[in-house]
Amino acid sequence: MPPLADVSVVIPVYNGESFISDAIDSVLAQRGFSPEVIVVDNNSTDGTRRVVHDRYGERVTVMGETRPNAANARNAGARNAKGEWLAFLDADDIWLPEKLERQAQAVAAHPEAGLIFTLGQEFHSSELNADERKRFVCRPDPYPLLTPSSLMLRREVFQRVGDLPAIAHGEFFAWYGWAHELGLRDWVVPEVLVRRRIHGRNTTHSTAMTGYPLAIKWLMDRRRQAHSAGEHAI
Repeated sequence: MPPLADVSVVIPVYNGESFISDAIDSVLAQRGFSPEVIVVDNNSTDGTRRVVHDRYGERVTVMGETRPNAANARNAGARNAKGEWLAFLDADDIWLPEKLERQAQAVAAHPEAGLIFTLGQEFHSSELNADERKRFVCRPDPYPLLTPSSLMLRREVFQRVGDLPAIAHGEFFAWYGWAHELGLRDWVVPEVLVRRRIHGRNTTHSTAMTGYPLAIKWLMDRRRQAHSAGEHAI
């Protein structure tokens, strides 16, 4: 199992004052772990920083990243992380208390896996009315949550794969594809350990999906560059 204090958790946030405390509380409640918590404020104009400062004080590190997009915020947080292990949590999602513990067990049981994920389950945010709940549909069943909110990996592995591409949508899709190109393997812990909040500002509900073609282009460009340079798998 990774050392108890050697996990850094990066939480990017933009105007998340209404739910950031739920996310942080779920990290601080991890059973058997005392993780470093890094909140990266990505140009919030609401009271996000005040909420975090007033509630958590020095227990949580708050830093800013002025370049827009969650990818830039995650990259900035990862560069400042001190732990041997690195995990991410979107500010509107929630971990179950045994999330890191179960992933640590998976690391020991599956040392060949470089990317450790979990199952996730969706829930409606409490402020949604009945019509919005119909419009923003939750998946009814748990599913492999191959997103940053579920991921745990060694910080050195993240560094070897490199920063997420600084695009608005699809950045993790592209990064994940590149990680596989480098030979990394997944393991999905077969338990629901992340709850994904569904609300009006989820990226998947956005009509601005131009980032996905950019993500595909980024991945194809990386593959071409690597093949030209004779880059080998990890």
